Amino acid sequence: MRNKPYVNEDVKLQMEATYTRHSKPKRSFDLVIKGILISSFMLSNIAMGGVSAFAATSPDLPNFPTSVQASQQIQVQEDELVINLRMAIKAIEDIGWSPKNLQAISNSLHAIDDKLNDDISYRFTFGLKDAILDTKLVIAQYGGDGLTELRGKGNSINETLQSIEAKMGMSTPSNHASPPPVYKKAEVRIASVAENNVTVVMDGQIQSFPQPAVIIEGSTMVPMRAIFEKLGAEIKWDGETRTVTATKGNTVIRLTLDRDIAYINGSPVKLTAKAQSINGNTMVPLRFVSEALGAAVKWDGSTMTAYIESAGNTDQASQQVINGIKVKYGRHTYGVSTQSEYDQSLAIVEDALKGFDDVVFGGMYNEYYELFLEGERWSGDRRDRSERNIGLKIAEGSIGELVKAGVSKDVIRTVSKASTVAIDLLQGKTDPLDGTPRSLYDALILNRIDCDPIAETYSAVFDSLGFNTMIIGGNNHAEVLIQINGEWWETGSGAFRKADPKKAISNGSYVISQPTFGTLFE
Repeated sequence: MRNKPYVNEDVKLQMEATYTRHSKPKRSFDLVIKGILISSFMLSNIAMGGVSAFAATSPDLPNFPTSVQASQQIQVQEDELVINLRMAIKAIEDIGWSPKNLQAISNSLHAIDDKLNDDISYRFTFGLKDAILDTKLVIAQYGGDGLTELRGKGNSINETLQSIEAKMGMSTPSNHASPPPVYKKAEVRIASVAENNVTVVMDGQIQSFPQPAVIIEGSTMVPMRAIFEKLGAEIKWDGETRTVTATKGNTVIRLTLDRDIAYINGSPVKLTAKAQSINGNTMVPLRFVSEALGAAVKWDGSTMTAYIESAGNTDQASQQVINGIKVKYGRHTYGVSTQSEYDQSLAIVEDALKGFDDVVFGGMYNEYYELFLEGERWSGDRRDRSERNIGLKIAEGSIGELVKAGVSKDVIRTVSKASTVAIDLLQGKTDPLDGTPRSLYDALILNRIDCDPIAETYSAVFDSLGFNTMIIGGNNHAEVLIQINGEWWETGSGAFRKADPKKAISNGSYVISQPTFGTLFE
């Protein structure tokens, strides 16, 4: 009789194979010791005799079999929740995004967040911080399609990540992060000759001003005297107090340079940006023209053109009534049923945009987003866990395609901040999972969302900032598209990817709402 071969049940080799169409299967191998997975990266460290500094200080590490000599030195501990998150990340990296793969990430993050709620010491678990950073990287890289629609337990992936990072001491709130970039003391920045000049069209006529309108830190600034006088107002300047007074009929407007409050007939009005002087001209936010003198204002972000129609010459398009609802932008009703729903919903969007200048471009990674705009790039080494490398990688995943397409820095800042506003408006909303939420009103008033209200919210935010937006549908999914520099882009979780709506429609998708300006096929 042959002796039964010895089998060590404590040590197992685990193989994973991923199959994709038109390519060879990808196989990976991991070692499992007493139910604990040791990744190939860890095995290479073991072979080299490496020791993790974090592992060496982690509490309550398990004892490993003496038959694995290196384990006495490295003390590996990756528990089930970390392993599950890593497997979900690996699936995304190997075969790309899908609702199933993204849901796996969402479920893993929720489980980790719940664990941290029950046991805050869990934040010291070996490999957890790295797994969270890897999750952020993969979301930045593949986040342009559908990530915000994965809500699990009523929370988005981003919201759950923020909760985890806060409990682990890894992050700060997205709108209160790094300060704006610091410029050299002697550096002169002349807005009038920058790449952010815009065209102004008043009552159908292109205007020429000594000081052109410009975009500064995401806000469109126009020359107050030139525009207000063309709209029939009389302008006076008090050099001692640096105050401008505009009078038209019974309306008196006063504002002071370097302040973000103006007064209309004595009532304070919050400006979206401080009034400032450029080359001796007082510049004010474009929207203030509408607030002060009742002119209709539109902004086309794709062509960087401001359209101003005087109160007595308002374009009929701005007064369109669609399905009984008087709308402001194109034919977009945002899926609402009544004028009251429309007005309430738009009021919330407009209120959120009053704080637009306070939104930090790139959030906690502001410094690295700015460096990315200046040409800095991540090292390409995923083992480099430095904050700088991670920040640049996340910036690449978010705005890299915009930079590659030659979109101006100021427009990139604007669309990125607009996406942040939309994401913030959608935070904390829940999905009833029955397909009933359809409108902006559902999202912002009733706090109920699925892909339709999410798309409508993005559309309303970008419409309000003057961009051309549309919504397409297909495969039981709705998605907003934004026109930037004449091309259509999709966005989700702050990442931007080029889109081809005409091709999508030829492949079975359909238009839910036509572009704000014109139609798709004109």
